Amino acid sequence: MLTFPEHGHGLRRHKRDWIIPPINCPENDKGPFPKQLAQIKSNKDKETKVFYSITGQGADTIPTGVFIIERETGWLEVTKPLDREEKDKYVLYSHAVLANGQPVEDPMEIIITVTDQNDNRPVFTQAVFHGSVLEGAKPGTSVLQVLATDADDAVNSNNGVVSYSILSQVPEKPKPGMFTINSSSGLVSVAEPGLVAEAVPEYTLEIQAADSGGYGLRATATARIRVQADGMSEVGKGTLTTHVLNTATGLPAAGLVVRLAQLQEPGPQWTELAQSHTDADGRCQPLLAPEQAKAGTYKLHFETAEYWQGLGDTSFYPFVEVIFIITDPAQKLHVPLLISPYSYTTYRGS
Repeated sequence: MLTFPEHGHGLRRHKRDWIIPPINCPENDKGPFPKQLAQIKSNKDKETKVFYSITGQGADTIPTGVFIIERETGWLEVTKPLDREEKDKYVLYSHAVLANGQPVEDPMEIIITVTDQNDNRPVFTQAVFHGSVLEGAKPGTSVLQVLATDADDAVNSNNGVVSYSILSQVPEKPKPGMFTINSSSGLVSVAEPGLVAEAVPEYTLEIQAADSGGYGLRATATARIRVQADGMSEVGKGTLTTHVLNTATGLPAAGLVVRLAQLQEPGPQWTELAQSHTDADGRCQPLLAPEQAKAGTYKLHFETAEYWQGLGDTSFYPFVEVIFIITDPAQKLHVPLLISPYSYTTYRGS
């Protein structure tokens, strides 16, 4: 029972110095409804008949009717199941008046907290994550980072706390467990020596995200890791290269998808020529080989939204497109991109 404090005799209104603690109401309750939460009672009802009402969001403002109060008894009730992911807190005000409408108490703030149930599984920000690593890379070398989000509460419970693990590696050469993942951050790194591009040019990992600290609801995604041959690093060997720098962190932007297209006539229309992704150094394989380059107008399309989402950020720009002209196909061209969630810069590099 929640009781208004005693203010002495008479019906004078006084400012209270007492706050009702929050009322907890679990989400997805099966009822039956209406269901009693707490009884609010004024000490004035010992002297005269007191009538109760509530105002606030969920009572007399949208969503109306979620909470009601029995006018004569002061029982506060919820009328339907609540969804914490839709709204996690309601602030109401209780009123106590006489039959003629004269207040006998100041309005009392009542906070109803919707407590979490683990009813949402993790969701990966991408179905497939891409990364690359040089052959012979030492254990501990970072390759890529995966990210899954969970709509459940990760502050007051473990329901929304995501833990990562690697379920499988294909192929299992030269042995299983060539890569490891940080269970908290989702950072994939080299675990064992022995990466050889000629033997295994690409690995496919099945990554799992489980909430409740790894023991709850689960989801999976794929990580594809390309092994680059050492001594034949493609960067700088093609006619067109690029690199991407995250200016918010000062680090290379790894795993960012890049597409190259050429403007064709008549139309005009764009024809995609190549697709790649940046490696741990923010670079990707040459997008045009010397024999492919022709004079004309080209476009680099950078999937920045997916990159920022993978880091848990949002981007003002869903993608970045850089349009440029190649006049001398024999000349090497480098087009860097500097990005932050709210800006980008590009220039002709060397």
